[in-house]
Amino acid sequence: CCNMAWIQPKTNWAVGDRFNISDYNRIKGNLIFLHERAEELYPDFDIINMGADKEYSDYPYASEINNFEKNLETINENVFTQDLGVTATFYSNGSFIQWNELNRIESAMLSIYEMLNRQEAGLPVLSFRLGGMKGVRV
Repeated sequence: CCNMAWIQPKTNWAVGDRFNISDYNRIKGNLIFLHERAEELYPDFDIINMGADKEYSDYPYASEINNFEKNLETINENVFTQDLGVTATFYSNGSFIQWNELNRIESAMLSIYEMLNRQEAGLPVLSFRLGGMKGVRV
């Protein structure tokens, strides 16, 4: 399947929870995972490159959080459109992403992940092997 590993999202963000680099990298990695997984079941489509993982000396910018939003929307539109809530836009020197937005994003990713798993499980499978004629003379 995918180059990235799925990491269980945090869907219980609360007021006062701090967003850190591991949260950023988890969300970014899960979006990449969902994109790769979706391309196994649907025609190829592009998402915005989110760059390398962040280190503790890095700071996530508003534009990068906006890319999360855009990529989530793109994945949703290409697999099976469901209501993921209102997409937020963040601005430089504006308010940072809040707990309720993080819950919306991570819950939406979990919903898409579960849906893709159900869709894959429901794919028809041939009950015989094609091209398995080894040793059979015609």
